[in-house]
Amino acid sequence: MVLSLLAGCQWGPTEAQRRQAAERQRALAQCQRHQAALPQLLARFETDRQGVLALKADLYAASPAPRPLDPEEQSRLTIYDQQSEQEQYDQALALWQEREQRRRAAWEARQTRRLQEAEGAFRRTAAVIRQVSPDLLDKAPLPTLQRDAVARYRSCRPEAFR
Repeated sequence: MVLSLLAGCQWGPTEAQRRQAAERQRALAQCQRHQAALPQLLARFETDRQGVLALKADLYAASPAPRPLDPEEQSRLTIYDQQSEQEQYDQALALWQEREQRRRAAWEARQTRRLQEAEGAFRRTAAVIRQVSPDLLDKAPLPTLQRDAVARYRSCRPEAFR
């Protein structure tokens, strides 16, 4: 009977407990190593993230189209003048549409390049933060900071890593 009771007792921490303790110690050491640089890194992350979001929200603004003909004014003109003004308007509209198409294509190309650059900078900043600790960011396609983990890493108190 005594032997069976002793068999159930543990004389020391289990392998899993030792691994968990070592991981907590490693996280605390990592926190202390990066504590001074972390605020600047987190600020850069937020700035980069806001830049990506702003570029994604940016919409193309078309230039003003030619003013349409006023039907009241047109009714006072001769048929010949009406046709002449309509032709001028149609030409101005076609020219505007052509210019607008080129202008939009150029804007989209610039926007794509700017977004790629911003996303690249954001990914690099996120990668550095994940090296400090993967717990600092969530797993979303456009990650956000995990406030609890950030608070723990800002303080670097040993009891926060238990």
